[in-house]
Amino acid sequence: MNILVCDDSALARKSLSRCLDAYSGLDLYFAKHGKEAIKRLEKTNIDLLFLDLTMPVMDGFEVLERMPVNSYPTQVVVISGDVQKEAQKRCLMLGVSYFIEKPFLCEDVLGLVDRLGSGCVAPVTDSHKPRSAPLADVDAISKFKEVTNIALGQSAAIISDHVGEFIQLPIPAVGVLDTGELKMTIEDVMSRQGLHSVAQRFVGGGIYGEALVCMRGKGIATLGKRLGFAQAESNDYETLLNVSNLLVSSYLNSLAHQLVLQFFLRQPIILDKKGREYACAQHIEESAFAIEYTYFAEELDFECEVLFLLDSSSVKAIYQLMENF
Repeated sequence: MNILVCDDSALARKSLSRCLDAYSGLDLYFAKHGKEAIKRLEKTNIDLLFLDLTMPVMDGFEVLERMPVNSYPTQVVVISGDVQKEAQKRCLMLGVSYFIEKPFLCEDVLGLVDRLGSGCVAPVTDSHKPRSAPLADVDAISKFKEVTNIALGQSAAIISDHVGEFIQLPIPAVGVLDTGELKMTIEDVMSRQGLHSVAQRFVGGGIYGEALVCMRGKGIATLGKRLGFAQAESNDYETLLNVSNLLVSSYLNSLAHQLVLQFFLRQPIILDKKGREYACAQHIEESAFAIEYTYFAEELDFECEVLFLLDSSSVKAIYQLMENF
């Protein structure tokens, strides 16, 4: 049985590979994005494709739109952190019958392999292990990026449920920025036209940081009204604070659940021009661990860039937490 795992996350590829070690009679193939997956499907008869949705180069939706690439009956299982109802609905419309949410359980994966590969797989023995290229060890940053991807997917689902809009799930930028990179990132985020900026500090599990939420677009008022603020306007302070708090808290709550810790959030505050300048100056004195992503509402004039900045002392805490993954 030929199985292809298509996921940009090294952690997800490794985790699936470990699950599938339970079987013999498997040949495992891996792709880091949809374009690689299509090439593999064109030259190899793949029985089962495990497909992520949010990937660079070519995402999972694009892969599904391109399939089938040949006459071989490849079965597809979507394994994704994008758990929006609309995402699952779109997968069904594109012919996918099986959807597993991240973080996944091995028993869910193996249960599907049992059903879909009936007669083609058997429990592994020492002499009949799955054949695949060796996978490198996963570094702490790659692990944390996958945890962040899952948190973003769950956050987007919460926001989507609140406002009734499909949220384009981003691929986050995650890592340590030196002072020069940090200055350019913050100034770029906070210097755009028509911007409304909100800051909110948080702490938990040895991690200390601040979220900068930068929103723009006429759709802010619509979001506010759908969240229950009847008189919401795009520049209304209460609307901006509540939309920002939902974006920050939904991400951090999911992150905390995965890391088995608790975050405590301060009240968000609106940043005027002086406040933005102060925020820029405050954060560029030293390197920081940064998480940056942008949310788009598909049918609304709304764009939101979120930048989480963690101080240098938090990096050690993150590395320690990732040892358990």
